[in-house]
Amino acid sequence: MGLILMGAALVSGAAGATPAPSRLAPPEVVANAATGWPEHNYDLSNSRADLATRINATNVATLKQKWAFKLSYFGVPFGAFTSNPIVLDGDVYFENPDSDVFALNENTGKLVWEHTYRSATPSGGPNGVALGYGLVFGATEGSAFALDAKTGRQVWIHKLIGNRREGIDMAPQVYGGKVLISTIPGSSASYYQGGAYGTVYALSATTGATIWSFSTVLGGHKLWGDPKVNSGGGVWYPPAVDSKGRVFLGTGNPGPVYGTPTDPNAKSRPGPNLYTDSLVALNGDTGKLLWYQQVTPHDIRDYDFEASPIITTQDIHGVRTEIVIGAGKSGKVIAFRADNGQRLWTLDIGKHNKYQYGPLPAKAATYCPGSLGGVETPMAETGSRLYVPWVDLCFKATSKGITGAALPALGGIAAVNAATGAIVWERHFDTLDVGAATIANDVVFTSTYTGTVYGLSATDGAILWSAHTPAGINSFPAVTKDMLIIGAGARASATRTPHSEMIAYALGGR
Repeated sequence: MGLILMGAALVSGAAGATPAPSRLAPPEVVANAATGWPEHNYDLSNSRADLATRINATNVATLKQKWAFKLSYFGVPFGAFTSNPIVLDGDVYFENPDSDVFALNENTGKLVWEHTYRSATPSGGPNGVALGYGLVFGATEGSAFALDAKTGRQVWIHKLIGNRREGIDMAPQVYGGKVLISTIPGSSASYYQGGAYGTVYALSATTGATIWSFSTVLGGHKLWGDPKVNSGGGVWYPPAVDSKGRVFLGTGNPGPVYGTPTDPNAKSRPGPNLYTDSLVALNGDTGKLLWYQQVTPHDIRDYDFEASPIITTQDIHGVRTEIVIGAGKSGKVIAFRADNGQRLWTLDIGKHNKYQYGPLPAKAATYCPGSLGGVETPMAETGSRLYVPWVDLCFKATSKGITGAALPALGGIAAVNAATGAIVWERHFDTLDVGAATIANDVVFTSTYTGTVYGLSATDGAILWSAHTPAGINSFPAVTKDMLIIGAGARASATRTPHSEMIAYALGGR
């Protein structure tokens, strides 16, 4: 499901030679990447690591607010901003829950242009935009679109959904003349109605025409036997693309999400319910399946494996090997070989207990992670270090349905050895960490749902800088040459309406 207030399978596919390191830049930004944040996760490998910024451990403490741009508040649980701003060539681009797109001046925060879509129902997120070929790409809940990056004029729009059971809630990924976007089995009005499932589309960047599509539900509309009841799949975050043109994506859960009084432990969808809760590798030119690995077969706990996969090259048994690291709400971080999907290591992060596996009992049991726990938001990676934000929130359920959350809700971020999965250090918070991990040289940024942004030492997790925003944070920052830009728009307090803003913090003061 959406952003917070949202046995190994058979592997088939090609083997290959040891690949070269994969740190691909998105289209048109190779020369300019040092000045901005060009895509949702910075690059096509989803590293979320800016190593060209001037921000580092020696000067991060001088970050102070430079400007703020007011965001309209939406009365949905997710708030006024649930994505990542994109920054390039002096402009800041972002999309709000109504699918309206804004361009701001990076230096002043002043509005340059706005393109209004006014979706019928606000998006729960994580939505967002992508850049490439002089265009800004995004989506409403039913259509993908492209805007001119300089003027905001719509260049094309392509309707992908013709019903109210499905929607789009992800930022696109742009590569090789294509825009990759996925539908999900739901919209902001409702999720996981029977017959709804997620489909991944590769569209022409210049025209929006469909180049290929891939159903994240094996068998498509058959939906494991009962399309009147069952649903599932879809992609929530941008996939990764490597130097061989392979696309790696993490998929969402099946539905019905939980058991019901008439359908205990979701017996209406027998079997593993492929390709839900999986890491899937596709040929980026054709959409053909290369391999998959399912993490949670027959999921009845809402254990999406949804986080953007990260591509990195590490020493595995003394051999430089391209690997793909995925994570999700099951609290599992898993590294796979990029060429054939072989599992290399698995890390259980955060709080876990025995009820996270198998059928749920007839009497209420507490399972950890809960449906809003585990790894909710994107990881980051550089060198041999992976940085993983997590949420500790358990849920109570029976075989016939969910009964509630088991508070408190806590969180943290960990540094992990990317080659072995061993934890190097951990930083714990007394609230949810749903602010992703973002690297600026030897600083790791993250944020909490209550509205505090932290700059941590990448070496040992020590707090080097923090700032409290006027609203909760349910989104992720962009790092530029000398700024950190982040949207704060979540209602972290039941008694206070947030003062929602896009905020820029700059080195050296105002």
